[in-house]
Amino acid sequence: MGSSILWITSIVSIIGFVINIIVMLLVLSRGKKLYHFLFACLLLIGAFWDLGIFLIMIRNSFHNEIIQYQNIIIIPFGFLPAFFFHFTTSYLNQPHKKSTIVLYCCGILGLILLITGNFNPVIGVYDYGWGTVAKHELNFPNLTWIPLTFLSIFFSCLLLFQARKREISPLIKRHIGYILISFIVFSIAHLKILLVYGVDAPYFLPLGMLLIDSFGAIIGIAIVKDRLFDITVFVRKGIVYSILAALIIFIFDFSQHLIAKYLGDILGEHSIYIHFAIIAGVVGLFMPLKPRLEQVISNVFAKKKIKF
Repeated sequence: MGSSILWITSIVSIIGFVINIIVMLLVLSRGKKLYHFLFACLLLIGAFWDLGIFLIMIRNSFHNEIIQYQNIIIIPFGFLPAFFFHFTTSYLNQPHKKSTIVLYCCGILGLILLITGNFNPVIGVYDYGWGTVAKHELNFPNLTWIPLTFLSIFFSCLLLFQARKREISPLIKRHIGYILISFIVFSIAHLKILLVYGVDAPYFLPLGMLLIDSFGAIIGIAIVKDRLFDITVFVRKGIVYSILAALIIFIFDFSQHLIAKYLGDILGEHSIYIHFAIIAGVVGLFMPLKPRLEQVISNVFAKKKIKF
């Protein structure tokens, strides 16, 4: 099981890196407003996260490298709460200057602590049966940063939800909905950080990286389908349909098999027959959803005229 977790996570991570970089470059090439640059920062952090995890997976037997990569990965995450909240208030044109300044100050303080060596988040590694991950200390900076990140995402989602309820335009409502879903997906992806605090839940790692892939994919789909951020993309319909449809189906199928395998390992570990029965049951439950998902994808692209 160990090698499969490492290889699956590395593959999912490099796919996510490519997706987030492409969407980030698209946003930067077409967007000129402040919120374009702020969202590009979020995509860059997602890509940075993907690349770091990819390196950790392919160099998993080298403990010193794992510690170094993890220490580098964590550098931009101090600014994640500020970027989420600042983007939301800028996009909705609802400035919250004092709150935004406080969040940026927290990010700068965290960066200073890292540079000066007063905050060393990684103190070693956990050697799980399936692989090795960095070990984080539950100290005051970590216990502060994690709630702060989730609070910033929560209040950003709350502002987006309230704005969507007030909005009259169906198109803008869809735009806000895309962003809202992407933020929720990004927050759920943080499940994988439980592993660096000693929780041996191996499938959280590829699942978390898969959700980071979804974060960029959702925004990419929104740009192509509904001109999110007022960005128009001139591409061939067939190419976009093939790539995005394949990506969505891959994420769906992969999530289905992860859930089945995870439940099978937990509940059926004492009997190979129970193990396989659980896997078959989960796959059976997901099967009726796949045709509906494919139909939704077809409808999305059938109703949208893409210029070429």
